[in-house]
Amino acid sequence: MSTPLVHIVLWRMNGTNLQERLFQAKSAAEAFEATRGRIEGVHDMQVGVNVVDAPDAWDLALCMRFESKADLDAYQSHPAHLEIKKIIGPMRMERKQVDFEWRP
Repeated sequence: MSTPLVHIVLWRMNGTNLQERLFQAKSAAEAFEATRGRIEGVHDMQVGVNVVDAPDAWDLALCMRFESKADLDAYQSHPAHLEIKKIIGPMRMERKQVDFEWRP
């Protein structure tokens, strides 16, 4: 039996001011939302733009739950994910990721 995984990613956008970063983060969030229900193995997805401007805040967060590590691996090369990477890549300053086993 495979273990579900949670995949969390945070981005800092490279806009020169808060408004630019907000626009970039919203564009990226919309790209993720457009994939909802289109990628097999994704059990749940939440994506959100930061709403509290704080010194240590990140601009965008993504939390996805996959049925298995194999599904997470398949997602990495899924065409929809590769398209999102093309959108976010030029806009990102920094990216962090953590993956852990889901325990309900």
